[in-house]
Amino acid sequence: MVANLKIGIEIHQQLDTEKKLFCNCSVNSRDNTHVFAFMRKLRPVTSETGEVDKAAMQEFLKEKEFIYLHYANCCSIETDSDFPREINMEALKISLQLAKMLKMQIPDKLCIMRKIVVDGSNTTGYQRTMLVGLGTEESYIETSFGKVHIQELNLEEESATKVKEENNKIYYRLDRLGIPLIEISSKPEIYHPEQAKEFAEKLGLLLRSLKVRRGIGTIRQDINISIKGGARIEIKGFQDLKSIDKLIENEIKRQEDLIRIKNKLKNFEFKISKKDLTEIFENTKFRLFKDKKVFGLKVENFGGFFRERCGEITLGKEISNYVKIFGIGGIIHSDEDLNKYKIEEVDEIKKRLKFRKNDLFILVSGDKSEEAITLIEKRIKYLKRGVPEETRFADGLLTRYARELPGAARMYPETDLPYVDVIKNIEIPETLDEKKERFIKLGLNKNLAEQIVKSRELNLFEDLLKYQVYVKIIADLILNKKKYLERKGIKVKKEDLEFVLDQLEKRKIVPKAIEDVLINKSIKGFERISGEELKKIVHEFKRKYKKEAIREIMKLYGKRVDSEEVLSLLNET
Repeated sequence: MVANLKIGIEIHQQLDTEKKLFCNCSVNSRDNTHVFAFMRKLRPVTSETGEVDKAAMQEFLKEKEFIYLHYANCCSIETDSDFPREINMEALKISLQLAKMLKMQIPDKLCIMRKIVVDGSNTTGYQRTMLVGLGTEESYIETSFGKVHIQELNLEEESATKVKEENNKIYYRLDRLGIPLIEISSKPEIYHPEQAKEFAEKLGLLLRSLKVRRGIGTIRQDINISIKGGARIEIKGFQDLKSIDKLIENEIKRQEDLIRIKNKLKNFEFKISKKDLTEIFENTKFRLFKDKKVFGLKVENFGGFFRERCGEITLGKEISNYVKIFGIGGIIHSDEDLNKYKIEEVDEIKKRLKFRKNDLFILVSGDKSEEAITLIEKRIKYLKRGVPEETRFADGLLTRYARELPGAARMYPETDLPYVDVIKNIEIPETLDEKKERFIKLGLNKNLAEQIVKSRELNLFEDLLKYQVYVKIIADLILNKKKYLERKGIKVKKEDLEFVLDQLEKRKIVPKAIEDVLINKSIKGFERISGEELKKIVHEFKRKYKKEAIREIMKLYGKRVDSEEVLSLLNET
C-alpha cells in the first residue's frame, strides 16, 4: 500500500434522547414550516491563549450572512437569547457507558468548553463540548489489520442543518441544533483504506449497543489522511460508511498527483500577474460576466498544467473548487476549450494580460473576484510545496477545499455552566454480539439474529419480547410483514404490533391472520377457531384421506385455524 499512509477517523453519532443537550426542547421535529427567521453575522474571538484561530478568521473574511429558520421544537437557547440549562443527564450517561465499554480513563469532573465555529452552523459562534474519556492502552478496536486505539471521546452539541446557500447568504434549520452528539476519535494508526472501513463498521456496531439515533444524517465520519511527502488533510462530514475506503483511495490519488506536480515544478520560477478586466466586458454577451466585476490572472510558461490529473479530476478543476468558498461557481482558464463559452473578448483578454502561447490565464467574475484571484495565486504558488494542510468537504467520493485546518486556538472554557460531576456506578449495556447470542438462545437462527441486531427496529424487537409468542414470529413481523405493508402505504404503528401479539398470546388469532389484522386493525372475521368448534369441522372431513382433509380445511379456514391443531385432531379420528 502507500508508503507512510496514516489515517485517523472521528465518528460523530447523535444520541437517541428525548431532549436536547442543554435545554428541554424535543429532539424530534415534525414541522416542515418554520415559525420565524432571523439573520446573524458571526466574528471570531480570542481563545484562552489570546490567539485567534486562523480557520475561524478565514470564515469571517468571507463576510457571509447567516439566516436561521426557527421551528416549533426550538427555544430561546437555540437563538442564543438565553442561558443554557443543566446538561442532559441521559446523554451524559450514554457517553459514559461508551467510555467504560472502550476502557477509557474518565475524568473526575467534566469541564464544558466552547469550540469556535464561524461557519454559521451554531448561532453562538461556538459549539459546547466536553471531554468524557481519554484513551488507554486497552482502548482499541480490533481489526483484521491490527488494533486501532481510541484517542478520546467527547460529548457535544449537534450543529444546525444547512438548507441552502444563495450568494453571500447561508440558510440553516435550528431544529437539529443542540441534539446530543458523541465524537469518538481514533489515533492515526490506520494504514489501509480497507482497515478504515472495517474500523468504522465495528465502532458503528458498538455504538448501536447504546441509545443512538438511526437513519440518514445521524452518523457521519471525519477522516484525517496523510501520506509520505504529503500533508494532513481533514475530510469533513462523510456519511456513506460502505464507501469510506473508496473516498480514502481517491484522496490518496489526489495527494500523489500533487506530489508528482510538485516534482515537475522543482526548478520552475513562477511569474504571475493579475489585472482588473471588468472594463473589457461592459457590453459583453457572455452571461456569466455581464454586469459583474472580472479579474484575470496570468502565469507565464504554465500552459498545459491545468490539464494535469489531480486524482479523479484535473488540476484546473481542483483549483477552481477553491473559489467556491466566496460563492463563485468556478473559473475559466486557457487550458480548457474556450470555444464552448463563446466569449467574444478572448483576443482582448490576451492582449491586456500580455498572454503568450505557453502561458496560462484564469478568469474569475463576481463581487469577490479580486479575493478569489488572490487565493488562486496563493494556491498556484503552493504547488511547488506539494500538498497543503487543509480541511476539505466530502463531495460524493471526492473532496473539495473548505478552509484552512483549525488550530488549538479554537477552544476556551464555557462560562455559563459549572463543572459536571461524573455519574457513578454506570452499568455497561449488552453489546450487539451479546444480544445476538441471547436471541439465538431464545430460538432465532444465526441469520435472523444478525438481521435483528443490525436492524433499526432492534429496540422495538426487544420491547415486543415481553409477549409470550414464538420469537421467530416477532422477528418475521418486524423484518418482513411491517416493511411489506408500509411499502404498500399501510402505516404500522407500535400499538398495532402490540395489539396483534397480544391477540396471539391470548390465542384469539393464529399467525396466518397477522397481516390481515394489521391491515384491518381488528380481529373481526379472523377470530381463532379451536376446541369443540374445530372438532366439529374436522369431523366433517374424517372420511377423506388425511392430506386431502387438511388441505381442504386449511383452504376454507386457513386464517382462523392452527394447522398443527388440525393435524392433531385428524390423527385422533
